Amino acid sequence: MGQQYKDDDVQQAHDHVFRDGRTAPEQRLPPGMSDGQFQALTLAFQGVVGKDNVHTGEALLDFSDPFTLGTDNFPSAAVCPKTVDEIRAILTLVNQSKTPLWVVSRGKNLGYGVLCLYRMDRILEVNEKDAYAVVEPGVTFFDLYQYCRDRKLSLWPSVPSIAWGSVVGNTLDRGFGYTAHGDHQNYICGMEVILPDGDTLRTGQWAVDNSPSAFACKTNLGPQLDGLFLQSNLGIVTKLGIWVQPQPETTMTVRLELEEPEDLTQLVEIFAELRREDVLQNDPAFFNVLRRIGRLGPRHEIYPGPGAIPDDLIRKIMAEKGWGYWLAYFSFYGTRDMVLSRLHIAEEAVRRRFPSGARLTWQLFEGDAEGERVDATTIPPEWQPMNAGVPSLRYSSTIDFNTPPGGYGGHMDLSPIFPLDGDLVWKWYSVVCEVSHCFGFDSFVGGHAFNKHCVLVHMIMFNRMDEKQMRSAKELWHELAVRAKEFGLATYRTHLDYMDLMQDSYGFNNNAQKRFVETIKDAMDPNGILSPGKSGIWPKRYRVERDPGATSCVSQIVISYVV
Repeated sequence: MGQQYKDDDVQQAHDHVFRDGRTAPEQRLPPGMSDGQFQALTLAFQGVVGKDNVHTGEALLDFSDPFTLGTDNFPSAAVCPKTVDEIRAILTLVNQSKTPLWVVSRGKNLGYGVLCLYRMDRILEVNEKDAYAVVEPGVTFFDLYQYCRDRKLSLWPSVPSIAWGSVVGNTLDRGFGYTAHGDHQNYICGMEVILPDGDTLRTGQWAVDNSPSAFACKTNLGPQLDGLFLQSNLGIVTKLGIWVQPQPETTMTVRLELEEPEDLTQLVEIFAELRREDVLQNDPAFFNVLRRIGRLGPRHEIYPGPGAIPDDLIRKIMAEKGWGYWLAYFSFYGTRDMVLSRLHIAEEAVRRRFPSGARLTWQLFEGDAEGERVDATTIPPEWQPMNAGVPSLRYSSTIDFNTPPGGYGGHMDLSPIFPLDGDLVWKWYSVVCEVSHCFGFDSFVGGHAFNKHCVLVHMIMFNRMDEKQMRSAKELWHELAVRAKEFGLATYRTHLDYMDLMQDSYGFNNNAQKRFVETIKDAMDPNGILSPGKSGIWPKRYRVERDPGATSCVSQIVISYVV
């Protein structure tokens, strides 16, 4: 297919991940559909969106998961509407044929695209005074950033670590960024949603005709509906309002380095203390040294041997680079006096917990002249301009870390949610390192600390041209899922293959939460067209258990596939 992105660098990054080293499998048909019926359906789709916007064959590489072993979830076709009316027409067709859809905005959740909304790429409004934006699903973080820059708007839209994705898609999947508005789901201020039957609703005050408060207040009379459409298949979000951080007079990036792995305990406790005192303004990001090593180049150039990188080599690299084991970033915003006051409190908290051994450094950024606000582009890369909303692709190269020459990288992750409890987080991290090394993988871990909780993201990096290594990566993921269940932990999001497994973590009262959502799903979508789900199809249903008789550091996992 043609160009999906305005920026050539973003398009090249997409092509490297989605196309290089891949070939499409033979044509797959939707469940219960003959080839003739499928051809008739694709012709009908073409009548709605045009022939160039219905894709099959090799073009489906752009709409499929590049990091999976099998082809069970490879799409049959991808249809790319431009308007709400086209979506309604598509829904009419799939309701008639009972064909399930998997909906993506830009597809950068690395999921499965049949209804892809990347052509719906309008920025409908950016209000500088009230600090909000209203966008369609095809708007990327680069698009929104550039829109604000071109119009000299004093706003800093939040961006994730790799900014090629959709603002809408990232927010609905509970993604996060690095400004003071980094927990994206909490800054939603209204949605427009197309329901499975083609009806349209708006949420919050946007549902009030001609409301002057449409994007000023997210609540409404009665049940608040936004949450129904986060990580869900209950409707298609076609427009999203989101609050945006105003550009400050002054900002400061603070960098905290800690020397030893076990310092993670006190690092988390520092975040908890500064959160309780309302000192932190954005959500700190923290990384172990393996994440930093991953930026040095392909792993085989650092350590060509088998298994995880040895501890003595890690220590040697730390000494050569002057690195600690943990690195954390956070930022302050406001007037100069406010920023310096927050820094003083943070310094005291670090000093109490680390009388010696912690390295706290910072850099202050202000406007060039009195009264000017900070130009985010003046912040050097080493001081995290993402904390000021500057989008980047520089972390995308990490995908290729665990690949030999001629290989193509891939990753999967397991990302549990924790309270800000340093002892618990350290216990989990110790398990992650032990289990990862048993499977021959590095403990590639980073975290994000929110107001009351944190998420630890364990990245499993592999060469997607190496079937054995990919299978080992899956086995490692399953082992970590078993251990997480023993800790009482659930992930904040997960891959399509594992959604049912992770949903079963919410087991209270025979999984009453899932049963309630399934009841809503059955009522709203009786034909099961917004798949997967009870009324649609799951690729697999897992039951994962640990053999209680296992004695090694790696448990014996029993995986049952339930029809």
